[in-house]
Amino acid sequence: MKKYLLVFILFSVAAILYLSFPINSKQHFISVKDNKFRLNGKDFYPVALNYLVSLHAGGKELWAAPSTSYDVDSLHELLNKDSCIKGLRADLHLIKQMGFNTVRIVGIGEEGADDSKRRSEIALWAHCGKNRDTSIVLSNKEMYNKYFDALTGLFKEVNDAGLKIIFLVRMRPGVETTHDHVRKIVTHFKNDTSIMAYDLYNEPLYFDHEARKKPEVDSIVKSWHKMLKMYAPNQMFTIGLEGIREVFEWDPNILDVDFISLHPYEFEPGQVMNELYWYGKYIKKPWMIGETAIPANNDSVTYEEQKIFAQKTLKQANDCGASGYSWWQYKDVDWHTYRANYMGVVTRTGETKITKENLKIKGTVKPVAEAFQKFIPFEKKDSCICLPNYYNYSEGKASRIIGRLIDEVTNQPIKGGVALGWDKDWVHSYHTITKDDGSFELLGAHAFYHWIATATNYSVVRDDFSPDTVKAGKDNIPTLNIGTLKIKKLF
Repeated sequence: MKKYLLVFILFSVAAILYLSFPINSKQHFISVKDNKFRLNGKDFYPVALNYLVSLHAGGKELWAAPSTSYDVDSLHELLNKDSCIKGLRADLHLIKQMGFNTVRIVGIGEEGADDSKRRSEIALWAHCGKNRDTSIVLSNKEMYNKYFDALTGLFKEVNDAGLKIIFLVRMRPGVETTHDHVRKIVTHFKNDTSIMAYDLYNEPLYFDHEARKKPEVDSIVKSWHKMLKMYAPNQMFTIGLEGIREVFEWDPNILDVDFISLHPYEFEPGQVMNELYWYGKYIKKPWMIGETAIPANNDSVTYEEQKIFAQKTLKQANDCGASGYSWWQYKDVDWHTYRANYMGVVTRTGETKITKENLKIKGTVKPVAEAFQKFIPFEKKDSCICLPNYYNYSEGKASRIIGRLIDEVTNQPIKGGVALGWDKDWVHSYHTITKDDGSFELLGAHAFYHWIATATNYSVVRDDFSPDTVKAGKDNIPTLNIGTLKIKKLF
């Protein structure tokens, strides 16, 4: 009898220890291997939609809600907690119904902090009534618990809809309180299998206001990744890059993240297709599209054109080796510019019923949703397409820079390098890619005054000049020949 009692005690102690300190298991978490995401032993291709979420405050509670940017009524119709949660549920089930399997949550994870202060106060904006906002300062454990409760409610709705999450937060280089803040978030939600990844920093090209050399960026991201993997080893981390132009500082191949997220947009004809080609040729880490879209209001741009853009770029991304694809964004907004307003998959007019719980939303699904519903990611791939204007999107004729990139040590040409030029006031810029022999021809629709060149994993070279010193070529385009540029391999 004593023997059986001892065995029972040992099993009981083992069970208590397991529940208190569970064995680190990857089951139900998404991971990445050989440029593919994996979930429970199967390939997983994130077909994601960017979804804006607001924080709301009332009484002693905080909760999540669909972004007020999605409201037609600027006074915000969804105010109390129940109506907000119901609104989230309707949106998320529609997103699933439209063929997406992942959402990139934007807004509610991005704190307000002062980049100039290492110990800046952590605050979040919250709506607290009709046309009223307040600042929520996360100054103590009680406030963090309220914030985490709001996130828990949001993540539950996402999970119940059958979706995975890429959660956009904000790690600011040199602002220690933002590092502490993100560490608290990932620690609290480290066992949440609905979270595929945290997006640590959105578009440093636009939002990192410090000029940084690549070794500094390498050091910053390594420290972030080391810290975060310590607290949430089963979840992934990414950084959202604007695109090719990040290579001058936040070079995608030097970033110590699980995968790269890229945000190409159609500023020039064929730009997204061309950028996808470059990603496939020169990015050696797993990568996915974190944002892309074109606007469509069925007038200036037709809904059919928007759908064709989605179909072409979905296929090109897959053919060029992308591990996933994400569209910007869920619903049209009113941000005072055509380009920003009409990138949604859903309009803000009409009404759509959701099969789940007899839910409904204000808005109508655009035809672009068909592209995602019919997309099959793991079918046979075709060749990654290189368009005729790959080397110069703009084909401007006001100014030209020519030159050649070579390796400083081997004197070998560097293909796939990037050269970029600006006008006098740093407003208009154009870039191009070096050819197999390292040469490039950069054309612009404005006179160039400044230029910069690099390649992934290489150092950067730059200079300024006056177009008055440049003579027109045979075709009457003022042309600066900067000769052979030697750059050093850094990594």
